[in-house]
Amino acid sequence: MTRRDTRRLLGPALILIVLLAGCSDWDMSERSAARPEGTLTEDEDALRLTVTEATRGTISSATYVQGGRSLRVRGYGVVTRLAGQGSRNCPPSVREYLEKQILRERPTRTDSRREDVPISKIIASLDTAVVVVDGEVPPGAAGQRTFDVTVQAVDPDTQSLSGGYLLPCDLKIYRDGGPTETLAGTTCARARGPIFTNPFATGGSAATTINPREGTVIGGGMNMTERKLSLMAVVESYATVRQVMDAINRRFPNESKVADAVNPSTVVIQVPPANRSDVGRFLEGILYLPLTTSPMEIEDRAKTLVGELTRPEAPLHEVSLALEGIGVSTVAMLQPLYTHGRRPVNFYAARTGLRLGDDLAIEVIIRHARDPDSPFRRQAVRELGRSGRRHRAGIALRELLDSDEPRIRILAYEALREVDPRPIIQTVVGRDPENFLLELVPSNGTPLIYARRTEIRRIALIGGDRMVCRPPLLYHEAGKPITLSASAGDGVVTILRKDPSGTVTLGPLKAPMGVPPLIRFLGQNLARDRSGKIEGLELDYAFILELMYRLSAKQAINAEVRWEEPDVEDAFGPLEPTGRPESELQAPAMPEVEG
Repeated sequence: MTRRDTRRLLGPALILIVLLAGCSDWDMSERSAARPEGTLTEDEDALRLTVTEATRGTISSATYVQGGRSLRVRGYGVVTRLAGQGSRNCPPSVREYLEKQILRERPTRTDSRREDVPISKIIASLDTAVVVVDGEVPPGAAGQRTFDVTVQAVDPDTQSLSGGYLLPCDLKIYRDGGPTETLAGTTCARARGPIFTNPFATGGSAATTINPREGTVIGGGMNMTERKLSLMAVVESYATVRQVMDAINRRFPNESKVADAVNPSTVVIQVPPANRSDVGRFLEGILYLPLTTSPMEIEDRAKTLVGELTRPEAPLHEVSLALEGIGVSTVAMLQPLYTHGRRPVNFYAARTGLRLGDDLAIEVIIRHARDPDSPFRRQAVRELGRSGRRHRAGIALRELLDSDEPRIRILAYEALREVDPRPIIQTVVGRDPENFLLELVPSNGTPLIYARRTEIRRIALIGGDRMVCRPPLLYHEAGKPITLSASAGDGVVTILRKDPSGTVTLGPLKAPMGVPPLIRFLGQNLARDRSGKIEGLELDYAFILELMYRLSAKQAINAEVRWEEPDVEDAFGPLEPTGRPESELQAPAMPEVEG
């Protein structure tokens, strides 16, 4: 294959990967005003070179996305509750900025007898640390949309941010050039919340390299203004932008003007509420909509694209999107390919059919999801979650919760939350904003604890109804907030609450042997009920995960612990070739329509 062929095949796929990952750089607000009208910049010319059969005649062949990258934001803040692990040092310019920020956050006092701690003492305390806060506001984010932020201690003398809490702080558009330039400008986001540090940092693996002076505030950032998305015409043309606008609005007939052609080069996009949770998928869908409305041209194009699906080197993901863009008229053409002997062909044909509402297609996707040898297994599980087929997809996903492969079980759980969350029992543990979700997921497989580390603090207990502690057990580590123990024959776990010096401050307390009620007790608010009984210990999300991990490693609980590990293959499919046609499994029989 020539270099030009490689560029022609991979170009649009790489563009989509960048868009979906939220890290592309298509924001071309500083367009050159000096170039002659009607000519192309290098970037625009490069886009035109990537036109394939799949993109020909679509919106992506005539426009590029503006605002499709994440917006980098930065600020400075103060992390508290560090129990002597912080630092007194802070650059003067940053100190002055933080003092004003903290003062602005303080509520007006009506009780004149109460005195606030001077702000200068807060910053100078070893129980606090000044941090730089970074985040990326997702493309198309509406106001109040949350996102993750990272924090890093400014002063190297800070020992650890573990267990800390980021006080409310402002985030501004990130610019290189030192603290002064970074702090300038309008506040476009804010951040606050508990610091999440790697709970497995002392687990004797690669995680031991984690810097304790860094952490994440899961879902701690909040966008303050709506981010705009636009499609920019490669060549300015009233006719083109009106075609683009009409094509998009036809696809969303129940929404009020998703696309608006505001000038000869710009179509402003308003992401529908139902699509705001996955703007990348929304963009992917509209970019492959056809511009023509001619039934004859659309039919010819559909036949050509169906033929492309069987071509060994065709960009099947793009071809599938283009067929999806044409609509339900392609389903009859796709159905014969559901039984094709090559896995890539029958998967992408069925994926397109499923997204277009064909009941036959879901059986092909389920077959891939069940098949340990299918290179599209993970993608298939995700498609079931997006399918909207509560009954059929729900049954398949509940079966996959019993799989021997932890990654498949986790994907099945996440997909089940989307398509049929009824079997999942959810509990909010602790008070906002430091609470987390605890979900009990029925499964006959080996008990598995899964925790999120992005977007939301959530722990899933897959097979949690059978998850118990195994005495004798003992957890005791210097600097940790509790000691936990149970002797053989005990029906409860004994807990001692400690301060950072190791002095017992509460207990002994008795907690259930079952893992679900134990986690609830550890994370619930530190308060007493009417009878005076302690309701919870209000322990940090990251610490609870660390505790479960340690107990699992010692086989003191009958569960494995896994945490979120994003994988590009989950979203985009196998990165390696999927094999020659003769190495594929024999074509399956045509599935029957359910019911």
